[in-house]
Amino acid sequence: MPLRKVIRDGQITIPKEFREFLDIKEGDVLEVEMENNVVVLKPKSVMDKGKERFFKTVEKIWEINKNVNPKEVERVVDEAVRVVRGD
Repeated sequence: MPLRKVIRDGQITIPKEFREFLDIKEGDVLEVEMENNVVVLKPKSVMDKGKERFFKTVEKIWEINKNVNPKEVERVVDEAVRVVRGD
């Protein structure tokens, strides 16, 4: 197990092979927890509230329309796009 030295403000460097395995890149967000006297780091995704509301709305739409014919959905979406474009 590689050793790391704690530097200013409690910073440490996560070994490269760990970062690569977990696909952690500069600027990513990690959740830090303590479990049984062990520090646990978990990569997290952060989403702004607008995107979060969008995806929740999409989930509701999928649930409401789960039995709708996909071809009919495609037709309605195509029509909506034409209307927005002014075709």
